Amino acid sequence: MTDHPLDLLQAAVRGAFCEEGRRVTPTRLPTWARRQFGGDAMLGSAVGHTSGVRLEYDTAATWLELQLKFTRTWFSFVPFPPRPVVMALVVGDIEHFFTFDEGDIMHVDESDNTRLEAGRTSTLRAQLGGDGAVRRVVVWLPHNCSVELFDIRADAVLSPSPRAGLRWIHYGSSISHCLEADTPVGVWPTMAARARNLDLHNLGLAGNALLDGFAARTIRDLAADLITIKVGINVVNFGAFRRRTFVSAVHGFLDTIREGHPDTQLVVISQIFCPVHEDNPGPTEWSSTGQSMPTSLPRRPLDGQLTLSEIRQLLRSMVEERSSDDPHLRYLNGLELFGPDDHGHLPDGLHPDAEGYALMGDRMTHIMQDWLPGAAHSLSGSPTAP
Repeated sequence: MTDHPLDLLQAAVRGAFCEEGRRVTPTRLPTWARRQFGGDAMLGSAVGHTSGVRLEYDTAATWLELQLKFTRTWFSFVPFPPRPVVMALVVGDIEHFFTFDEGDIMHVDESDNTRLEAGRTSTLRAQLGGDGAVRRVVVWLPHNCSVELFDIRADAVLSPSPRAGLRWIHYGSSISHCLEADTPVGVWPTMAARARNLDLHNLGLAGNALLDGFAARTIRDLAADLITIKVGINVVNFGAFRRRTFVSAVHGFLDTIREGHPDTQLVVISQIFCPVHEDNPGPTEWSSTGQSMPTSLPRRPLDGQLTLSEIRQLLRSMVEERSSDDPHLRYLNGLELFGPDDHGHLPDGLHPDAEGYALMGDRMTHIMQDWLPGAAHSLSGSPTAP
């Protein structure tokens, strides 16, 4: 039985940055970026959620124990408490799932004031089996809460796995964050990354795909072989841009990314199907039963308010114009991932359910084949292309 220091935890984190003190705290944006969003509680919560974040070890251990603490967020406008936390541990093709209903709860009221309800730490203990051979063990952290990691132990050496696979950065909204997924491996970018053997950094930030400069600079500074940018729904949800400012913001976002990745495959993806906003602008309103609705605000001639169908046209046109000088820039219509025929998987009219995310993960797995160099064309479990 061997005790492992905090640097062993930090060295194994994939898909996040780390804050280290008496614990390791994965976070999907770096510290400097988190100083630039004005203390917004929703963005702070989303950034801390470990969607797509995992620990990767090569080990012959037959058991593993992880001490950690969860923090879930409960917004006052949500009429039900946070769901229990689910973690996944993957050994080869075998998946183990663990559910926890303890830890801290951060209460956030409608004025963005916060109150912490303290809870206890958790221990994940997993029986790994094995025959003494070293193999890859991946611990997928929860997609719908933040996590503090305190200690990890096992009955054999845990070696942080060498980074393998092409690096994929994905930026998007709650529909890429996937809070509604049942498990962390049910997040659709995670599903596609696992199928294609990609090293994912998921910047799906619930409610916050708003083309922020700090997000673009983060992507610019990360290593990447593929970058996908999925935008549109949060722009409408918040009425965040008008036509004039949206076009400029997208160009600025892409320009910043290209400063660090001039030749990387960069795919702009428009939003998936959302019936209430296909032809109606935001801000999104919500019924008492939790159904999304278009804005009740009146429109005026030439007001520049955006609908999803208009955003798709703008994104396609921008990519077409830019691609004459940027051969590695592509556009994907989000309706190819989730279209009108899938509307039965939108329980609130906006967010897919777990089955809907599974559809998206499967479709992305096949669509992205043409975006990747030859070695990544193979699906997981099949022979690697030469």
